[in-house]
Amino acid sequence: MRTLKRLLEPGSLTLLLLAGSATRALAQDTAMAGAGLSGQSLRPYAFVFVAYALAWLLVLGWVVAIARRMGRLERRLGR
Repeated sequence: MRTLKRLLEPGSLTLLLLAGSATRALAQDTAMAGAGLSGQSLRPYAFVFVAYALAWLLVLGWVVAIARRMGRLERRLGR
């Protein structure tokens, strides 16, 4: 259980930092939106990155919930 927490903490922090940078890029895109067609770039894909990061956060949360439940079950069974 402790090992799982140690593994997930740096991963969670990394995902949060990456999501923050994607949000910053998204804000820059919004500012550039009035530049017209010639000012377009690949920045709109920031939405895809944010969705991907959220999906991973949900999966990691699910894994943590399962691990906690298994830990409680092991304690109840006396292992």
